[in-house]
Amino acid sequence: MKLLFMVKYLFFILLFICTIPSYAATTPSFNDPKADQVFVALTGPGMSMKLSDYIQLKSSDFKRLRGQKLTWKETMAFAITKRQVKKAQRKNSAPNTIVYQKKAKERFKWHWGGFFLGMLFPFGLIIALSINDEKRKDRIRTSLFGMAAVLLIALLVGILIGPIGI
Repeated sequence: MKLLFMVKYLFFILLFICTIPSYAATTPSFNDPKADQVFVALTGPGMSMKLSDYIQLKSSDFKRLRGQKLTWKETMAFAITKRQVKKAQRKNSAPNTIVYQKKAKERFKWHWGGFFLGMLFPFGLIIALSINDEKRKDRIRTSLFGMAAVLLIALLVGILIGPIGI
């Protein structure tokens, strides 16, 4: 009897623990916000501005808002982001804020097919460039390694054998 009570008690505690995260779930809003309703978070405590104001912002104004000089890299990132926001706003009036987040870089994976294609020197790289699938980047990079290996081997053979006419 006591064991059955403990099993029921443990079951309800586990059920309660599993349902707690569901209270934090929010339902997505199907109403797309307009450019005047979206705020851009800037660096600094509590600094934000409307998206429409961000589009009209110049790099000198952005520098003044931050309170420090922008590096060349930050200036270029500001200009590129501003251009992306303008382009997205021209396509439709509802900005998609997920587009502007940094994407994680994919790790390089060695692709033996690309390496052997690269050993076919110029034709292998052309073939690797023409194949369009999810492994394209890795195939092209490893074909370049294959080309470098062929050139290195040819250079070593040329040095070791020497000129043939002498």
